[in-house]
Amino acid sequence: MRVALVMNLNSGTLSGMIAPGEVLARALEAAGFILASPPDASRTFDDQLATAMAAAPDAVFVAGGDGSIAAAAARLADSGIALGILPGGTMNRMATRIGLPATPEAAIAALAGPRIAYLAMAKANGRPFLYQSIIGPPARLVRFREMQRGAGLRGWIPLALAGLRALLRPRRGGLRLTAPGYRRVRASVAVISTPETIEDPSLRVEAVTRHTAWTKLRQLLRWMRGALSGDPDVISIATSHLVVSGRGALLRLTLDGELALLRAPVRIRLRPDALRVLLPAR
Repeated sequence: MRVALVMNLNSGTLSGMIAPGEVLARALEAAGFILASPPDASRTFDDQLATAMAAAPDAVFVAGGDGSIAAAAARLADSGIALGILPGGTMNRMATRIGLPATPEAAIAALAGPRIAYLAMAKANGRPFLYQSIIGPPARLVRFREMQRGAGLRGWIPLALAGLRALLRPRRGGLRLTAPGYRRVRASVAVISTPETIEDPSLRVEAVTRHTAWTKLRQLLRWMRGALSGDPDVISIATSHLVVSGRGALLRLTLDGELALLRAPVRIRLRPDALRVLLPAR
């Protein structure tokens, strides 16, 4: 299989590697892949991706965080070129979702002789995400997470303080969610997740309707376990498209962990079969 390699050297794991381009290129060749073009991480991410696609490979391996993976997916969708996901960020939820190991070298070994399948992708006002979008005040915490990166223990201080303020600050239902077949829902926070399999044609929407200091902590713990829908103050919705509006003209949200500010209303649609992706052989 002819492949190309694209890297975001500013992402969590890759920023600590020595000569990541050489290391990953050797790992790809050892796994039986043929490089269609030499990797060049000194160029911008967009330039690397454009060069990679121009070489017409069977797949493009992208090493970076979930935001980089989503950005590459938006370009590769409907191109016929498959996406190879290499965990290089902080959370790496997409790599975990498809069963890949935690390091890019181990992920390459797991993708030797890969299966090719379709992966669902959603768009919020045209902006793509592959895993999850969070709309509402918790999205602000992403800014403090960026401050923490590379700062060691001192970097956790603003994140902890922001989290404490968010926990104690009262919230009202500032969001209005509309989906076909459902009555309009008022919520403080909306968590929108894509389906894990192509057989599931629906976005999973979890709308938080009540927020006190106690319920925020309880909901945070449930969200971390992937069980937010079981909270008594959360309404679950399954839909192929969703419209979210708020009090102002703009809505703050995350797209696979990356902060965005989009004009309201935010229209979210699911495309179940837009993207081809490499999966582990077993």
